[in-house]
Amino acid sequence: MRFIAPSFRIFLLSTYLVYTTMATQSASTSSPVTRIATFRFRDEVTPAQKGDRTAAFLALYSEHPELLVEGPKGGRPLNTPLNLTNVKRESVWDTGFVVVFKDEAARQKFDLDPGHDRLKEETDPLLEQVFVYDFVAQPNLGW
Repeated sequence: MRFIAPSFRIFLLSTYLVYTTMATQSASTSSPVTRIATFRFRDEVTPAQKGDRTAAFLALYSEHPELLVEGPKGGRPLNTPLNLTNVKRESVWDTGFVVVFKDEAARQKFDLDPGHDRLKEETDPLLEQVFVYDFVAQPNLGW
């Protein structure tokens, strides 16, 4: 077995650590980003208006298939009773969907699209509440 000077071993180890750290960071920035979005419309919004807005969301996503791993899937909520103890459960949503972007850069590009801003400007006055949650899948749900 050859003798490797301690300083050279430290150099090799630090090079390895830098390489693996960069590879890990690169993998995490290129991981798919899942978006969950739910909407509660104001009471005076008609079913036709709700349908128009959801069709507009779907149309915007369909303009950007190059940014998506999986297009929007969703619908109106089911009445799923849960026996939760002292936990508030929101049951007021009118519709919701899940969409998967190729990566964080794709999500940012979509969010910066002028069509996205236009859609928000047209839809926000009709909304009482919005919930948007973007995440990258992580082991043990991130914990």
